[in-house]
Amino acid sequence: MSQAYELGLRKATFIANADLEDEQYYGVVMNSSEKIALASDGVKILGVLQDAPDEANRPCIVAYGGITKAIGAEAIAAGAEVQVNSAGKFINIGSGVGVGTAVVACGGDDQHFSLLFNQT
Repeated sequence: MSQAYELGLRKATFIANADLEDEQYYGVVMNSSEKIALASDGVKILGVLQDAPDEANRPCIVAYGGITKAIGAEAIAAGAEVQVNSAGKFINIGSGVGVGTAVVACGGDDQHFSLLFNQT
């Protein structure tokens, strides 16, 4: 299995709604308070958290385009379309919204892989 990499990332800085220190490379959304929160099962994501804000109301960087590192919750083959699960980790697409394609395979739970964002 190849090593995860990043390429051509488009990123923006937002404010975290909570301590996201343990969620670097998880899928995130913007909540109704205009802050970054972990994505829930099968939703369309804003992007992937690039850093690890250690408390609420801290700046955080979110990648929303290009190829990013991401954290899987299961084995994912290169070329597979993915969605997020209820913890914000990435899984093989099921009934949720596809958010991108694995360009480097994921070996299993809590493993890094490379994700190419869907073009919208």
